[in-house]
Order: sequence, then structure tokens, then C-alpha cells
Amino acid sequence: MNKERTRKSVNGRTGRDAQHTCIGYWRLHSFVLSFFILFSCFACGTDNRQATRIPDFPKPGDSSRAEGALRALTRAINQSSPASAYAKRAVILLAMGRVTDALADIDEAISRNDNAGAYYLTRAKILRTLNKPDKALQNAQRAEILGVDTPELYTLQSDLLQQQNQIDKAKLYVAKALQMAPFDGEAYFFNGLLAARQGDTVQALAMYQQSLRLKPRYLETYNQLASIYRVLHNPDAALAYNGQALRYFPNNARLYYGRGLIYHTSRKLDSAVACYQKAIQIQPTYYQAFFQTGLINQAYRRYYAAVADYQRVQQLRPQFPRIDTYIGYCYEQLGQYNLAIDAYTKATQQNVADRQAAAGLWRSQRRQYSRNSLFLPDATNQSADAARNRTQLDTSRVRISTIQPKAQVSTGSGDSLRRSVKPIN
Repeated sequence: MNKERTRKSVNGRTGRDAQHTCIGYWRLHSFVLSFFILFSCFACGTDNRQATRIPDFPKPGDSSRAEGALRALTRAINQSSPASAYAKRAVILLAMGRVTDALADIDEAISRNDNAGAYYLTRAKILRTLNKPDKALQNAQRAEILGVDTPELYTLQSDLLQQQNQIDKAKLYVAKALQMAPFDGEAYFFNGLLAARQGDTVQALAMYQQSLRLKPRYLETYNQLASIYRVLHNPDAALAYNGQALRYFPNNARLYYGRGLIYHTSRKLDSAVACYQKAIQIQPTYYQAFFQTGLINQAYRRYYAAVADYQRVQQLRPQFPRIDTYIGYCYEQLGQYNLAIDAYTKATQQNVADRQAAAGLWRSQRRQYSRNSLFLPDATNQSADAARNRTQLDTSRVRISTIQPKAQVSTGSGDSLRRSVKPIN
């Protein structure tokens, strides 16, 4: 009888446990199903919003992510045209070297929202890249008025003030940047740039070294160090810093151009040409590299190649200083005096103080005229005018007296030395 009671109690407890277990499984199933439905709805909403989502900034040097970010930003601009999308795309375009496109985007962003200080800071950096320091400083000051308070803004203002020779204000801004960010390598770089412009090379080198320790991937520091050591006639150190920079930026045209300048200064012209050509290969519009290559070809008397380089410079930069003088000189050395005269004439018209162009024009004209006739036209005309104006003399009516030399020559010692000197017939 006790066994039967025990069996019934066990069976009843087992049935209740099974019932509770079924209820638990059903509740768990309902919870999982509800979570799946909510997640699906969220995913659908995320997919619907994906077209207008503004992506984050890609890391420097990540070209694939940069291109992807540009595509996403372009989609966002095409759908709703938010100012932030234009501003972000301008930053990416500036990092990619597409400065003109970046300026167009940031102008559009400011036209849609003119109270964002960060937009003015971006435009100031773009204008500095375009060598417009006055406008860049105005935008940087506007960014400060709108509340931007970052070391980047103050170092930018310091650089722009240095370019305008406002040294005292530049010192204040770079000091403020260092106070806000004592471990900011860029701030030390601009402090070194300030010292270099004041002629303190030792202080500049110290600041640049500190900048490299804090920010070893800052390209401008390597360029400045290499430039200083090149001017100091220390090509080994200059090449070392340039080589370190090329490890971080292997496809930077400016670094190869700077390396070419180092070899050029050291009179290693073949190596210099190779570096200039590498810079042109990376950036086909690098007109400074074409000009330096032209100078080397001219030094080797490869005048046809030099003319081609100079003409390429003229195409890329029509207002390049005295480029017509260089072209005229090469044509003059080739004996193509007509082309030399045209180039020299253009050079003198653009700059009346260009003495080399004026001298080259004179030489080319004389050589051209002497090739076509025995006498120069100017000299022939002058001879004809002089002949017409010359007075005809009747020599039969003119008496010519023969000059008689002195027969007595004084020696200065009181006596006289008499000599017989034949008169001039």
C-alpha cells in the first residue's frame, strides 16, 4: 500500500513537472520568435536608412575605404544633400589631393550652414594648400569666432601668420597650441617652422626632431628636415630623412621630387633625373619636376629634350617665371633663330627687366641677319645715312702739313740727348 502511494505521488509530480516544462518551452519559443521579429524589423529599417547614412572618415592611406566613403557620401548628397555630407566629402577629397573639388564641396556646405566653425576650418586648410594665405587666415579667424578651440586651428593660424610676417602673433598661437596639446607633434613642427623662418636652424632642428618622436608619420617634418640638410650641404642626412619618409609614403610625388633636388645639389644629375621622372610618373602635372629635368638636359646640351620639358612646364603653368627665356636660349643654341627671337620677344614683353632675354634677343637678331646677308640691316642703314651726309672735300685745295717730331729729347738730368729722327712722310 505504501508502494502504491509512493508510485502515485511520483507519477503526479512527474506530470506536473512535464506540464511546467512544456509551458517553459512555449514561453522560450515565444520570446525567441518575438526577438527575431523585432530584429528583422530593425534590420529592414537599417537597410532603408543605409542610403542616407553618412560614413565615418576612412583611415589615412586606405584608398579602398576612401573610395567607398566617397560613393556613400555621393549617394547621400544625391538623396538629401545635407551640409555635413558635403563637408565630410571635402575632407576626404583634400586628403586625396583633389583640392579644387574639395573647395567646391566645402563652399556648398558653408552655403547651407554658415554657422559651423569646423567648415571654415576645413576651408582654411584647403585655401592654404592653394597658396591663398590671406583668404585662409580669414576663414581660420572665422572658425575661432564660431567656437572652434583646437590645437589644429591654432597651429594653422600660426603658419598663416608666419607667411604674413606677423611673427609675434604666430608665436602666441603656437604657444597656445602647445599648451593645449603638449604631446602634439604637429604643434612642434610649426614651432620649428617658426624658428627656421627666423634663421634659428638649431632650434628648428630640435623642434622637428621632437615632432618626429611624437608623430613619426607626419610628412611635412621629413620634407623640412631633408630641405634643411640639403641647404647645409649634408646630402647623406637629407637622403636618410627622405628615405624614411618614403617608407611611410612610397607613392608620394613630392618626396621623389625632393630626393631629386638632393641629388641635383650634389651634382649627381643622372640620379636626379631618375627621381624627377618618378615624380612625374606618379603625378603627371608636376611642372616643377619637368622644369628641373629641363635644366639638366640643358646642362648636358640636350636642347631638344630641354625645349620639350620647358614647353610642358608652359602648358601646365603658363605664368611660370622666365620660362620663355629658357626656351629662347635652347632655340638659340640649336641655331633656330626665328623661334629664339619669338621666345625672347615674348619674354621681354612680359618682363622688361629681363636682361638675359634682351641680350639673347640681340644676339639672335644679329646671327639671323648675318646668316641672310653680309651686313646687318642696322649697320647698312647707318652706313648709307653716313655716306649721304658726308661732306665731299677737294684734296687738291687742302694743305696738309707734315708733323715734324722733336729732334731733342730731354733725359731729365740736365743734359740733352740729340737724336736724328726721320720725319713722317
